[in-house]
Amino acid sequence: MLHHRLLLIPLSFLFSVNSLALSTDRDQPIQIEADKATIDNIKGIANYEGDVIVIQGSIRINSDIMNIKYSKKRNLETIITTGNPSRFQQRLDNGEIIKAKALEMEYNAIKNIIYLRKQAELRKNLNGIDNYISNAPRITYDTQRGIIRADKGKGKRGRITMTFTPEKKSK
Repeated sequence: MLHHRLLLIPLSFLFSVNSLALSTDRDQPIQIEADKATIDNIKGIANYEGDVIVIQGSIRINSDIMNIKYSKKRNLETIITTGNPSRFQQRLDNGEIIKAKALEMEYNAIKNIIYLRKQAELRKNLNGIDNYISNAPRITYDTQRGIIRADKGKGKRGRITMTFTPEKKSK
C-alpha cells in the first residue's frame, strides 16, 4: 500500500493544473541574436549560427546552431537547436521556472512541446529551490499541460534519474 501512495506523489506533480506555461508568452514578439543568419521568407525558414539567443516573453533559448520554421503569417512553428548544450528557460503562471538543457533540442510552438535529446536535463525551480530534476537521454516536456516524460531511448542502455524535493513544512 505504501508503494502505491509513493507513486501518486510524482503522478500528481506531473499532471498539476498549476504547471501551465506563462499564458502571455505566445503573444509576445520574438527577438533573435546570432553571429550569422540565413533567412528564406519564401520557404519560411531561418538558420542561425554562433551564440544564438531567442527571447519571446519569459521564454529564452540559447544554442550554438538554431534552425527555425515559421508560417507565412510569421508565426513560430518549430525551433531545432544543437549546442554544447542548448538551453531553454520559461516562467510558468504559478511562478515556477522551467530550465532545460540538452545537446539537441526541438521546440514545437504549435504543440507547446520541447523535445530534449542527448544528455537531457529538466529542472523546475520555485523561489530559488529546485523542486524537480530529471536527467535522461530523452525528455519530452509539454509546456502547456506541464507533462514531463523521460526515457532512455529504444535499445539504449542506462537509466533515467528524477529527484523530487518536498515542500518545507511551515511551523
